[in-house]
Amino acid sequence: MAYMFAIYDNFIDESDEFAHFLILRHSVVCQILMRFSAILRRKHLPRLGGFSEETIPHFTNEDFKLHFRISKGMFEEILARISPRLVTVDHGGGIAETPPCKQLLIFLSYIANQESMREVSLYFDVGMATVHKTIRKVSSTINECLGSIIQWPTFMEQQTIPGRIQLKNTIPDTVGFLDGTHIRLSSGPGGDPDYINRKSFPSMQLQVVCDDTLLIRNIYTGWPGSTHDARVLRNSELFTQAEAGNLLDRNKIILADSAYPLKGWLITPFRDNGRLGANQRRFNRILSSARQSIERCIGHLKGMFRTLREIPFHKPEDIVSLIVSGCTLHNLCILHEDDVDDFIEGDDIGHPNNYPNIFRNDPNGINRRLAIMARLP
Repeated sequence: MAYMFAIYDNFIDESDEFAHFLILRHSVVCQILMRFSAILRRKHLPRLGGFSEETIPHFTNEDFKLHFRISKGMFEEILARISPRLVTVDHGGGIAETPPCKQLLIFLSYIANQESMREVSLYFDVGMATVHKTIRKVSSTINECLGSIIQWPTFMEQQTIPGRIQLKNTIPDTVGFLDGTHIRLSSGPGGDPDYINRKSFPSMQLQVVCDDTLLIRNIYTGWPGSTHDARVLRNSELFTQAEAGNLLDRNKIILADSAYPLKGWLITPFRDNGRLGANQRRFNRILSSARQSIERCIGHLKGMFRTLREIPFHKPEDIVSLIVSGCTLHNLCILHEDDVDDFIEGDDIGHPNNYPNIFRNDPNGINRRLAIMARLP
């Protein structure tokens, strides 16, 4: 390398500027050397050195949770689970590898706050490319190592969950609550117009099922924002398994809003056409009250991990990975009872498409809804 720069210096000393111009124009070697010299002349960008190594260790648990949205104890638990996967076995030297602890801090700082990668890079004294690489790596690692935290209720759990829900909302046999939400994107991947929803901004659909404790039991994401909620459902594994009778124990149901089709296992409100009877209106009020669990669940997800309010990534697979890791971290917070109510915020996006159901209601669902309404105290 020193020899190459010596050649370059000799070129600079040439008095014949025209010959120098020709050499630079036609010599590939000299073009490469010019790029090296540009790198050497680049101004150093000041960063906050020692933030993760010296400052964060002195954070109180409250300060740590305020910035990273999880407690120190949960941080250590996650780090212990994913740390081995964050170490590069065949690291070939050169620039020192970012330690797993710092990688996790970078990821949490990014997903918990609506900060740009440039800001995160300044805090943690790393380049923007390192921040982007770290976020992708930690996100995928969390999904691989902790993804089992999002689990459908076992048949044993399906015997206990409905009792808790009925005590609160009187609707029997309910295992969970289903709804969709839109994850706003800075831009549609590849400029695809299908990501533009009815409110004219790009988004990706996230379908969520939670129980009465706000624990997420099933997620399905990846569909563009213009897709109808009911179509997302019909293409999900949840729908396939429920229709085949493999998802729910006998007579158990999921509650949803009017965007979804009525099924024997999926109960939605009566469509208000202005001619509903008193019992039907009462049923709708009770169902709406019961469904506050899913609204609070989504509010906690986006309030806790605020990057999910708007993701600036451009590749669909990276967006999906970040959404799934956010849902996984949400469940960890629920299981640890980690001050959940402090971070529940309203979903300012709501339902951009706001479509009514486009599929035919199942006769079994119609009969089941009538039977439930008749059993209400």
